[in-house]
Amino acid sequence: MNEKESNKALRLRGRIWNYVQFILLIAISFFIWNAMLPMATACTLCVLIIGWVKLYKLRTQEVEKPYYRLWLNFVDGLLSVSVLGSIFIYDKVKNNDVELLLGIGAIVLFLRLIAHTIFSLAILREGKMIRRGNWAKLANLSIIITMGVYLLGLEHYKQVCMVSSLLLMSAATIAYLYWYYRDSEHRKPLSIASQITMSRIILTPFFLWVFFYDGDLDYSNNTFALKLIALLMVLGFMLTDFLDGYLARKMGEVSTLGKYLDPFSDKISNMTIFLSFIATGYAPVWMVALIYFREASVETLRTLAAAENVIMPARRSGKWKTALQGIGIVIILTGALDPIQKLIPALTESWNIIPPIIMGVITTITLISGIDYFISSKHVLKKYV
Repeated sequence: MNEKESNKALRLRGRIWNYVQFILLIAISFFIWNAMLPMATACTLCVLIIGWVKLYKLRTQEVEKPYYRLWLNFVDGLLSVSVLGSIFIYDKVKNNDVELLLGIGAIVLFLRLIAHTIFSLAILREGKMIRRGNWAKLANLSIIITMGVYLLGLEHYKQVCMVSSLLLMSAATIAYLYWYYRDSEHRKPLSIASQITMSRIILTPFFLWVFFYDGDLDYSNNTFALKLIALLMVLGFMLTDFLDGYLARKMGEVSTLGKYLDPFSDKISNMTIFLSFIATGYAPVWMVALIYFREASVETLRTLAAAENVIMPARRSGKWKTALQGIGIVIILTGALDPIQKLIPALTESWNIIPPIIMGVITTITLISGIDYFISSKHVLKKYV
């Protein structure tokens, strides 16, 4: 069988999988409205398996005709919105329970679907190919998993899954827009390492949303699910901070953009978390102010060095500072988890002083690191002082 016939057979298999998935999605909505939730859950599991097979096994997106592929994706997205909307309305009508986050997820998914379709049509009219990245694939699978969690009524996981889906949809949209507006003739493709670095900047505002989701400045009043999401996001920031440097060196993609973007993203994410700590009483204003002054001063020093064509390498004290800041944040967010406080009664009794003490250690190490940078850069300062 030649390549053309092979692609044709693959397209046919892919379309059959798509049609089966459409039927199952319609069946899910039908079962929801008829209060047959076990059947709806079973269909959702089948949809998840089909989605995984299509995206990672058959890979039919790569051989499908562009316009046909666009409308298949549109129908798939529309039916997914229908399922989420059905779950939302069912809970309101049958159980008199409004899942606000579920409603937000359905609206965001619908708006993303419309925007993606419009942009994709514009791309096809320009004679270009539609791009479907890994973020979009993960977002689609996450949405299906979220459907199953809501249908099963797993209260402790609903918010976690929906927030994860919203974050993945946002990441997919930003990645798509970047690819759409980037002029490939004048700009180099963004490396994997730089994309990982940028993910920290993109996800930082979502940390604020999760941290203050209940509208209460007191973080201890947040639900366990949201506290867990905040902790996982911080762990994700730390993991990506390691990965971007490791991948840049391993893949030979160390770039000037990456050298500036990496410390910038660290400061954006950490300072956002520290500001959140001020609001909830975990850190005094003066500590965070000192941390900010140190970060701003070192960045000014880097700028002065760059003006003299002097490369100011990262100091070991700076690496220790970043690591200890991350560890301190993780300790505070872990200690704030309800199961941890119930497990350790003494922690609850002394919790009012523990976060400020940890922040005091972080502030001290941060200032020492700043002093080390200035001492090691005397040759740069002499040119200006």
